[in-house]
Amino acid sequence: MSTTRGQFKATVLANVPLCREHFRLVLRADGFPPTEPGQFVQVACRDLDRSMSDAVELDWQPGDRLSAEMDLELRAPLAVLRRPFSLAGRRDVGGGAVELDIIHRVVGVGTHWMSQLQSGDAVHLIGPLGNTFTLPGDGEIALLIGGGVGIPPMIYLAEALARRGNAAVAFAGALTRDLLPLMITGEPAGAEPRPIIDEFARHQIPTVITTDDGSFGYRGFVTQALDEYLDTHRTGPTPVLYTCGPEPMMKRIADIAKRRGLQCQIAVERAMACGMGTCQSCCIRLKKPDPNQPPLVGKDWAYRLACTDGPVFRARDLLW
Repeated sequence: MSTTRGQFKATVLANVPLCREHFRLVLRADGFPPTEPGQFVQVACRDLDRSMSDAVELDWQPGDRLSAEMDLELRAPLAVLRRPFSLAGRRDVGGGAVELDIIHRVVGVGTHWMSQLQSGDAVHLIGPLGNTFTLPGDGEIALLIGGGVGIPPMIYLAEALARRGNAAVAFAGALTRDLLPLMITGEPAGAEPRPIIDEFARHQIPTVITTDDGSFGYRGFVTQALDEYLDTHRTGPTPVLYTCGPEPMMKRIADIAKRRGLQCQIAVERAMACGMGTCQSCCIRLKKPDPNQPPLVGKDWAYRLACTDGPVFRARDLLW
């Protein structure tokens, strides 16, 4: 894995709505370093090209209305900090240019700004950041379990698995059908995988879809469908679990892996202000192999940073 990273000014190629609240943002960046599934970028969810040199001192009195000439930051909410987004795909298109896929859900000021981007607009980002998933070995099958906004890194992982010829099955869960950020091409069959999701089927990976309300696919949580699948597929290649999504979902998958003696890699989600280990805002507790070693000598755990030590961790090392 390359440790090269940098700041890039990317150009929007497309910003396509996928469902009620999700968009696929396609960016072109020149000279973007090599990446692997699991890594992420920090996106500036505002126009950094806007000049701040025209700032002026204001003579404002309580009760006065803000005029159109006043600074943008006074007239409307603005995303000041960058936001972390996992990579959902990458294509090297020649001439040193790279296309990056980012799937985002509109939940606040920053992602609303992203949803309004149009072809040709500029987006500033830092990356690639974080570590990567470790692909399965011989005699193993990858089970990719994504929930909500945790689905995108599973799409990128599916691409890497297909390049290596690894067998895989995908599981994707959402609250309801119109919150699935995927292209549906067929009808589901409960907890039995089917090639019904284009993003995975193009790599010969079948998918199990779950919705909490039963509006599409398996009715219930994606963890329930995973348990049922593992019960009915006890023979064959050894499963290796890969997951990203809401923390309660990932905790449950970690429990399933522990109970069944399976390897599990988890891409944790944390609020990140910098993505590079500077702000220390994304702490997470991990087990220490030797309690007598620093940091925190005498304790069997230590804090690590999701942005630089992760975001991918082994499930057995995480202390939720």
